[in-house]
Amino acid sequence: MIRRSRGVAAVTAILIVAVAASAAALMLAQQSAMVDQAFLISSRAQADQFARAGIDWARGVLQQDSRNVDSLDEGWAKPIAALPVERALVSGAIGDEQGKFNLNNLVRGGAASAKDIRIFEALLAAQGLPAELSQAVRDWIDADSDLSGPGGAEDPYYLSLARPYRAANAPMAQVEELYRVRGFDAAAVAKLRPFVTALPTETDINVNTASEALLRAAIPVAPNGLLEKFLRERTAKPATSKADFWQRLQLSDRDNAPVDVKSRFFVVRVQVAQDEVELASEALVNRDDSGKTAIVWMRPRY
Repeated sequence: MIRRSRGVAAVTAILIVAVAASAAALMLAQQSAMVDQAFLISSRAQADQFARAGIDWARGVLQQDSRNVDSLDEGWAKPIAALPVERALVSGAIGDEQGKFNLNNLVRGGAASAKDIRIFEALLAAQGLPAELSQAVRDWIDADSDLSGPGGAEDPYYLSLARPYRAANAPMAQVEELYRVRGFDAAAVAKLRPFVTALPTETDINVNTASEALLRAAIPVAPNGLLEKFLRERTAKPATSKADFWQRLQLSDRDNAPVDVKSRFFVVRVQVAQDEVELASEALVNRDDSGKTAIVWMRPRY
C-alpha cells in the first residue's frame, strides 16, 4: 500500500512538472510572439517615417529646381536605388504627371473642352478602346445630369447597377475612379493608365516628358520624322519654350494644342525595406510658380 502511494505520488509529481513545463513553454512562446510583434510594429513605424522622409526629400529636390524647363535630363528625373539608411534600404523616383493627359481637362470652366476631347478620343483609339468612352468620363466629371452622348452615363445608369451608386459630378481625385465609370473594366484601365492622370487644376502636356502616344494624339499633324527626331533628342536637348518646340516640328500652334515645357504636378514613389518590413508609398506633389511644394494626396502603394 505504501509502495502504491509512493508510485501515485511520483506520477503526480511528474505530471505536475510536465504541466508546469508546458505552461512555461507556452508563456515563453507567447512572450516571444509578443516581442516579435512589437519589433515588427516598431520596424513598420520607422519604415513609415523613412517613407515620409523620402517624400519630403523629393519635395526638396523639386523646390531646388530653378529652371524654367522640366525635362528628363534633370536631377529629379533620376531614380534612387537602394540607398542605405540605418537598418533600412530606401529607393524612390519622381515622375512628371504633366507628361500624361489630365482627365479633368475634358471639362474646362464647367463646359466640355473640344480640344481635350479630341486628344482623349485619339488616345483611346490608339489603345484600341472605343472613343465613346470619353462621353462617360465627361458625364462623371461635369456638374450637370445631361448625357454627353449615347456612350455617356449619369445617375439613372449607375443607380440601376446591382450595387448602385451615383455619378461623382465632380473632377476626379485619382485615376482609379475610372473603375467606377461606365465602360471601363480592369483591362481598359490597364491600357489607359500609363497615359492619363487626374490633377486638381487644368494643366498642359509637358512635351519634354510626354509619351510618343500622347504627343501623337495631341498633335496629329506632327511630321513623323521630325517628331521622332525630337523624341530622340529631347533628353539631351529639351524644348526650351513652346515656340522652340513648334519650330523644331516646323509647325505653328494652329490648333492651340495644350502643351508646355514646364510642369507643376509630380508623383513621388518611395519604397522602404526595414528589417522584415517592406512598404511603398506615393504622393502627388504640387509645385507652384514660386517653387514652393505641397502634398496634394499621399497613399500606400500595393
